[in-house]
Amino acid sequence: MEQNQHWSTLKERGSMFGIQCLVFIYKVFGKGLFQVCLFPVMLYFYFTGRIARHAIKDYWIQLETTRGVTPSKGYRLHRHAFKVFISFGLAIVDKFDAWLGKIHIEDIEIMNSEVYNKLTSSQGAVILSAHLGNMEICRAIFSSGENKKKLNVITYNEHAPSFNNFLKKINPDAAINFIHVNNFGPDDTIMLKQKIDDGEAVVIFADRTSVNNPNSVNFAPFLSKPAPIAIGPFALATIMECPVFFMTCIKNSEKGKYQTYIEEFAEPTKVKRKERKEYFQMLMEKYTDRLGYYCLQEPYQWNNFFDFWRANEAENPNQPKQKIDKAGVS
Repeated sequence: MEQNQHWSTLKERGSMFGIQCLVFIYKVFGKGLFQVCLFPVMLYFYFTGRIARHAIKDYWIQLETTRGVTPSKGYRLHRHAFKVFISFGLAIVDKFDAWLGKIHIEDIEIMNSEVYNKLTSSQGAVILSAHLGNMEICRAIFSSGENKKKLNVITYNEHAPSFNNFLKKINPDAAINFIHVNNFGPDDTIMLKQKIDDGEAVVIFADRTSVNNPNSVNFAPFLSKPAPIAIGPFALATIMECPVFFMTCIKNSEKGKYQTYIEEFAEPTKVKRKERKEYFQMLMEKYTDRLGYYCLQEPYQWNNFFDFWRANEAENPNQPKQKIDKAGVS
């Protein structure tokens, strides 16, 4: 399997039966036994998941390079990478709690309350987010009281429906609606525009390149290295003609409490055709800047288990190729 193959071609590992077993353990025996069972499971996925392991190691090296420290090697690098895997596994517990209604708005620290109030107004909005932290937790801050707002999360149909549908069975009244998209087209744009006009929010995870058009990217500096960023999310956010926000929900490693960061990202703007390329590039660079900032705050909560920088590397001839050590567990 090629190291730089598109993320959408990577098969999900695990099964719904495995997820249901984890839910059973969690609900019957509690969080303690769940965490004990989780360690060997994640250890298995770490040592048998070569592509994901390499991707997280590359991410960690790039993160430390951005911090200006000597990148970790050997055991230290494996330790950091495995901690990312463990963090991802532990986040499943919080997803269950969120969907079971056990996490409430008072359990989450909203870091930008003024912007949060703007987002939860009657006006529709686009929210740009990323696979960093735990966005499912945000269900709590949009599902009750005066700030209730429906979230429509765009997902890729091949990867998400089993788990998402399972979550919906846990709590069908949750305020998140998953929109599974295989071939995004004009009908989807009209449907999303209607939801915006109805005062709802559309959530787009902009840190994945397009499934149908993977070469439709611009390169923007992320953690001090050019990364391919899909044009689509930023084009879609622009044509929705509504306020655009950046949002991420990360768990403070010291407090053990989730913190939701919401930032005003862009205002409704009419962009002339000849100015679109430059405008989209500006939005992408703003997006990667904010994403990189939060990665540096809580680096173990990065949930992109594929080669983030080398994807579509042929489109960026100025970016040097890197060699991959294929010997053993590397």
